[in-house]
Amino acid sequence: MYPSRKMIKTKLKFWYSNKKINNWINDKKLFFILAIGRSGTNFFSQLLDKSENAYIVHQPVRSDFRAHNEAFFSEKKAYKYFKTFRKKEIYLRAKLKNIEVYGEVNSVIRRHCNAIRKLFPNASIFHLVRDGRDVVRSMMARKTMTSEDQVTKKIKPPETNPWYDKWASMNRFEKLCWYWDVENRYLHENIDEIIYFEKLISNYEYFNKKLLVPLNLEISKETWGQEVKSPKNITQKHTFPHWNDWNSEKLEAFNKICGETMRNLGYET
Repeated sequence: MYPSRKMIKTKLKFWYSNKKINNWINDKKLFFILAIGRSGTNFFSQLLDKSENAYIVHQPVRSDFRAHNEAFFSEKKAYKYFKTFRKKEIYLRAKLKNIEVYGEVNSVIRRHCNAIRKLFPNASIFHLVRDGRDVVRSMMARKTMTSEDQVTKKIKPPETNPWYDKWASMNRFEKLCWYWDVENRYLHENIDEIIYFEKLISNYEYFNKKLLVPLNLEISKETWGQEVKSPKNITQKHTFPHWNDWNSEKLEAFNKICGETMRNLGYET
């Protein structure tokens, strides 16, 4: 069971100074790999955590899910969450571990990327992207963008978004397309370093160059190969056809909503 946010804040307030926390942070190599869900964050967190000198996590804090909903609509709240709680929580959770590298491969703090940059100026931040067609298909088999999903049930276009007036008439597939587009568009606008899911699982040299070398991590090609053959958190049963089999209506809707962002990220549509 996770300690409550109130407990952590109380302990930190009386036991740990900001100077001590900052000294610990400055002594480590920190990185954050951010993405929309169903982009491989669980898999890569477990793979990178196999490096002996590192502590790599996926989604270690339950309150991140609530904070994501707030951060989606407010950069101010995103910054406050990381400044008043999350920065200290990282220190509290990892301070006793004998590590050189701390990292998160986390989809629910993606809207906190600017807060992370301000509060961890020396941290490396990556935008992990996966083909939107595969992400949407995977989400169709889950509860994403339904009233049962706590992460996305309140997510919708703000009034300034061009899809705001169309939202009520959009079907779930179209809403998932919009969700992939708006989140990857945001990440692309705010994070310079892009890493591609498809290349990371198919090319060890790319994986090594883009992640292992700059992050001071050590994972052998053999280990990488074994893990790639055993993916984590996969969709066990798809309820939606592969995008090669989408009808013209689905293809047209996806391209209308996601086409520009897909092309900007280097995917062909």
